[in-house]
Order: sequence, then C-alpha cells, then structure tokens
Amino acid sequence: MKILAFLIILLCTLSFNVLSQNITEVPLPEEFVITMDVTDEYPMIRTGYLTDSIDSIIHFYKEKLGEPLKNTGNSTYHTLFYSYKERNVRISLYHHNDVTEVDIIID
Repeated sequence: MKILAFLIILLCTLSFNVLSQNITEVPLPEEFVITMDVTDEYPMIRTGYLTDSIDSIIHFYKEKLGEPLKNTGNSTYHTLFYSYKERNVRISLYHHNDVTEVDIIID
C-alpha cells in the first residue's frame, strides 16, 4: 500500500514538473519582464514586456526557434506560430506606449 501511494505521488509530481517545464523552456529576450505566469494547466501562458521593437523581438525568436510555421500582423501587432517540443506555441507581440507586450501561449 505504501509503495502504491508513493508511486501515485511520484507520478503526479512528475506530471506537474513536465507541464511547468514547457513554458519555461521557451527562450526569452534578456530584458524580458514577466508580468504573469500560468504554468500548471493548459494553455500555459507567460506574459511580459520589453522596450525592444517588434522587429527585434521577431529576429530574436527566429534566431532561437527558427522560422515560424506561420506569422501574421502589422507594425503594431504580430503573432508567430511555432511547434516547439511537440506543442503548439503562439507568441503574440503588441507595441504600445514605448513597450512591446509579449504573450507566449502553449496549447
């Protein structure tokens, strides 16, 4: 009985660790300021902001993750779509008030 309880706790712990690692493995630009993290359920979300331009952030993600599967947007709003570690990842960028808000969503 003790072994069964131990195995259940171990499996639950491992499951939560796997979930929480996915969002933290997505690279972030150096000066990224995190404002929200949801790492214990899907979709996982990390939001924050930078003073960098949308173009420089897109360049960063193209260097780190390669060419996106799809991208949409304009000069003030842009979304990059990736498949990363067997998950769908959406990186949305929105520039306003001299900062660029970054939303990373893992489905």
